[in-house]
Amino acid sequence: MLLTRRLALALIALAPACQAILPSGPSNVAQGRYYGAGEPEYDDFFLRLYRLQLALKDAPKRIGEPRQKVADALGVGPDPEEIRVALTKRATELQNRGIRYTVAHTGESQPPTLIVTGNPTGKDFELKGYLEGGLKSAGELKIDTTAWQKELDELSSKESSLESGVNEKLASRSEGDRAEITQNLSDGQKIITLLVERTRDLDHATTDFLKALGTALGEKQLEPAPAESTEDSSGEQPEKKSKRGAKAPKPAPKPAPSKPKGSSPKPAPAPKPAPKSAATPKPAKADTGDAPPPPKPTQGTAKPDFEP
Repeated sequence: MLLTRRLALALIALAPACQAILPSGPSNVAQGRYYGAGEPEYDDFFLRLYRLQLALKDAPKRIGEPRQKVADALGVGPDPEEIRVALTKRATELQNRGIRYTVAHTGESQPPTLIVTGNPTGKDFELKGYLEGGLKSAGELKIDTTAWQKELDELSSKESSLESGVNEKLASRSEGDRAEITQNLSDGQKIITLLVERTRDLDHATTDFLKALGTALGEKQLEPAPAESTEDSSGEQPEKKSKRGAKAPKPAPKPAPSKPKGSSPKPAPAPKPAPKSAATPKPAKADTGDAPPPPKPTQGTAKPDFEP
């Protein structure tokens, strides 16, 4: 009897200690809440995961609402195939009225746009607005899902390394902290698996919707206009302008050297006409000059001695 009581008292005393070591209930990550581990490397993982949870939580509306508006305007259900059939018929009716809608693509980094030919009014104009909104929303979501899939792959591999290194990297933390961090990491991997599946579903939904619109209206691939405009404005035109500007300054310096010709110490051409009448006196000075002075001018007067 005494042993039984002592064992009961020992279990009661150990209960709080066990609760301090092993976390009870679902973790913050499992509940969709942000969890801070107090370590930069771990906090970066949990923060990125939390942001993805928030983004994917509202993502279905970005494809569901615009798709439903297009379907309502066509009088059909939101299924992409129904939208394609109804929109193909509507596109033929529009062409009979001189109106044409075409889906234009400018690159994977930009959502598709709608090219409008003619002057739509009434319900045709209303449909145009829904198509533009649907292309923009679905196109942007398509770009985001691609980025999300890549980030989820990175977080999945990072979670494995973080969880395996908890005891070593967080050796200074208490056993209870390490257990809590490990549980949140483990639940984080489960959340990543669910987010990957949701991202794939969203990618399929946006792809099917965009394909339905493109097939019904026709598609056209456009060159990236902003890239070309920037290249033209910063490439060819400035070069031409710079070349023209370079040619303009060249004639400007020409008069500059003409001025030094009259003012520079090269007035030799000016005295040349004068010595024509007195060309003999210069060599006469060299001939009649004494021996000491001639050596200096002889170098300059040697040429005229050999000229005749």
